[in-house]
Amino acid sequence: MNDKTIYKFLHGLNTNFKRKTLKELLNEEKPHVIINGKRHRIKKRELDLLKELNVDENLKIPIVLEIDASLECGTVKIEGNEEVKVVSKILGKEINIFNEERIIYIYKPELRILRRELPTTTTYLFRMSSC
Repeated sequence: MNDKTIYKFLHGLNTNFKRKTLKELLNEEKPHVIINGKRHRIKKRELDLLKELNVDENLKIPIVLEIDASLECGTVKIEGNEEVKVVSKILGKEINIFNEERIIYIYKPELRILRRELPTTTTYLFRMSSC
């Protein structure tokens, strides 16, 4: 591999996106967000599922699935009040309502379930470390 190939690969991992609220996406005829400068379509089925789960309409989409090199292999971190509620409901996990951090960690088997249910409303964010 040459430097240009490595740069392109690393640049592709560095996801840039502007999030929209569930309410905004529900009101769009063709719901989408922009990820890495490209239009990323959001499936109506997923938006309807989120609505059925009584998720706050201010939920920001895409939901960020953070993969951090400093975490144990196969661990994914999700942050945010509404994001944690959504993931908990889909995975059937109980959350501590008194936990102020609003972070949930999931593992590969749970990630597969989450991505099967919400493939277009979630996105990966890769971090080399949490420093």
